[in-house]
Amino acid sequence: MATEVGSEAEAHMARVGLCLEEHPESVQVQALRPGLFQAVAAFLHAPDPAVQEAAIAAAVPLLDAPELVQQRALLTPLVRDVLLSSDNRSYRFIAGRALKSWGEETGLLPDGRDEDLWSGGCSSEPPF
Repeated sequence: MATEVGSEAEAHMARVGLCLEEHPESVQVQALRPGLFQAVAAFLHAPDPAVQEAAIAAAVPLLDAPELVQQRALLTPLVRDVLLSSDNRSYRFIAGRALKSWGEETGLLPDGRDEDLWSGGCSSEPPF
C-alpha cells in the first residue's frame, strides 16, 4: 500500500499527467504512514529473523513520507545487514531498490551476486 503512494508512484503519475493529491484515497493512505511506521518499528529488532525481515521490508516504503525521511539513516544498516543478505529474493529486491533510491551503495550481495536482482531472469518467488 505504501509503495503505491510513495515518491516513485508520484513521479510515475506526474509523468503521465496525473497528480496523486487529486485522489483522496491516496492522500489518506499517505497520512497513515507515520502511524504504520510506529507499529512496524516495534518489530525492527525482533528476535525471530522472519519477523524482523518482514518488519524491515514493511518499513522501507513508509520512509517516503516527508516526516519519516530522517528514519532512513537509522534503517539503512538494518536494510543492508538484514534484508540485503536475506534468503528471500523479494526482501533483497526491496533492500537494493531502497538503498539505491536513498543514494546508498548496495555493493555486491553476500553470495557474490550483483545488485541486479533481475539478472537471473524470472522466478516463481516474488518479485518473479
